[in-house]
Amino acid sequence: MAKVLLVQPNRDIRLNSEDKYAIPSTLIVVATAIEEKHTVKIYDRNIKKGDQEFFQFLKEYDPDIIGFTAMTSAMLLDIIHLGPLIKKENEKRIIVVGGVHVTIEPDSVLNEKYVDYIIRGEGDEAFLEFCDIFDKNPKNLGKLKNVNMNALRPLVDMNKLKFPDYSLINLKEYGQVFLMTTRGCPGNCTFCYNAKMWGKEGHPFVRIYDTEKTKEFLKEAIEKYGITDFTIGDENFTTLKTRAIEICKFLKEKYDKKINFFVFSRADFVNDEMLNALKMAGCSGVQFGSESGSQRVLDFLDKHISVEVQGKAFELCRKNRIFSDASFMVGIPTETVEEANMTEKFIKKYKPDLADVKIFNPMPGSKIFEDLVKERIITKPKTLEEWADWSGDWSTIRHNCSKIPDDLLLKIANRLWNYRYYSTRIRKALYWIKRGKFENVIQKTKNLIIRRYSSRTY
Repeated sequence: MAKVLLVQPNRDIRLNSEDKYAIPSTLIVVATAIEEKHTVKIYDRNIKKGDQEFFQFLKEYDPDIIGFTAMTSAMLLDIIHLGPLIKKENEKRIIVVGGVHVTIEPDSVLNEKYVDYIIRGEGDEAFLEFCDIFDKNPKNLGKLKNVNMNALRPLVDMNKLKFPDYSLINLKEYGQVFLMTTRGCPGNCTFCYNAKMWGKEGHPFVRIYDTEKTKEFLKEAIEKYGITDFTIGDENFTTLKTRAIEICKFLKEKYDKKINFFVFSRADFVNDEMLNALKMAGCSGVQFGSESGSQRVLDFLDKHISVEVQGKAFELCRKNRIFSDASFMVGIPTETVEEANMTEKFIKKYKPDLADVKIFNPMPGSKIFEDLVKERIITKPKTLEEWADWSGDWSTIRHNCSKIPDDLLLKIANRLWNYRYYSTRIRKALYWIKRGKFENVIQKTKNLIIRRYSSRTY
């Protein structure tokens, strides 16, 4: 029996953020897959930030294997920081790293001397086999599928998976709970890595809990773990209309007015019937990846959707009294000032309840990133430290590949970020107050103040 510690890295060890983060969903899934045969614990460095506390825990628990997950972000800094210290404390401990960044840019992690193995792709079955072989013949660990640069295993059948064991963490310590009922996305947008991570042979591929399994999963989450406020974290919950509506009917009949949830969708996957079903089930909000108010830019991103259809979705949300959250990007490659202004006009015309605007940054695994590297417009990082610094916060320009000057791009992003911001927050505060969630209002107000005044440089 292997003794395993799974570590969620701190999102950015350079900051002293007091935000309440989302649960470490990926680590919970992996831990659930191995817990019947191996001893496993989860340690979240966003909850317990101090090194002294971490190494005291390490000394007391004394794991054989320490696994990290990582995205292409500043969280890589925590792995870079902890890895050598773990090896110095006990060089026999095996360090394994998995996640999106490892799957897409494996060499950058394998090159780190303190990393013994990486696991690419899905970790459910792969990490279970890794732990099993560690018990029997550790010398064969490097020969397993998904490990290092070896071939990948077939994609898992979600309907055969155990439901995540949320008792592995203290749910009260987190501000947001994501419940995943699908993997993958039907879209293949040029700015997204999804097809590389969750797709099949590089193409979009969606796998699901079937309708009955989804009902069982949500029932267990609500009744066994007391999760009544949650986000269904699927890339597009409404991908299969009949399934989504049937699940909504189930939630309405069984938990009428006892739950609140949020979903992600594409604008062309919603209509009155879908939004009404979501509203009746307890859905308070839907986020759409709107990206731009320019049709040319949407086509450049391979969104396969029209500006008008995007706008119609917000009108339907308002009609059905569902909070609409629209995510946009500015500074998209080839984008002009005029096209960025089209995004502002779109927001003013269709009035989403929240316009979440970020400055574009090309991410590895996306077609745009690969094209920009080929065209020598950007230079691919060579070290893990460089990868950790690849993306910044919403207000930071890392790689401006648009036709908009940097100073103007910052002004546009700032102006759009503020649009309808306070009125939106007031509406959400009133919503939470009505539900008796005063601590939620306090935390979100505190986060707003920190975000508003701590990082502005212009």
